[in-house]
Amino acid sequence: MKGLLKIIGSVFFLFLIQFNPIPANACVEGLSWGMNLKSVEMHLGVSLNHVQEEVSKDLFEVRDFQMSGLPVNRLRVRIQDDDGLKQLAYEMDYENMTEVLAGLRHRFGPPVGTSVDIDGRSPQQQWIWHTGEDVITAIKNDGLPFLLSYRPSLLDPSFL
Repeated sequence: MKGLLKIIGSVFFLFLIQFNPIPANACVEGLSWGMNLKSVEMHLGVSLNHVQEEVSKDLFEVRDFQMSGLPVNRLRVRIQDDDGLKQLAYEMDYENMTEVLAGLRHRFGPPVGTSVDIDGRSPQQQWIWHTGEDVITAIKNDGLPFLLSYRPSLLDPSFL
């Protein structure tokens, strides 16, 4: 009888988890993938400005933002009308890169790292974490700001 109650309780718990919003664990605490523009603005405490690009009508940004006490040159979010928050990216100065990478490594373990030479112009380094719910990409490219990008994962790693 106890075994049956444990199974029923486990099934109920798993069922309950499926109906909660998916947290964007890697980015700003409390944000969830799928949040609408007003909810994101309220959570961040800033007004996001529409980025005037012909390619995308769902791109918004704020400049000179503070994230956990670190200065962010630019924060961009992709928020679709139907699906809400779909991507988040930060541009930071290199002086904060080491602290950010160390924090991500501490929280999510070692990343997959690559170095790429783009057309012989400048080397680019990339670090990628797959948290199970998010894909985090950090990019260091000489001459450009340090970039940190978050998006929801499309892949369930348990199927690999």
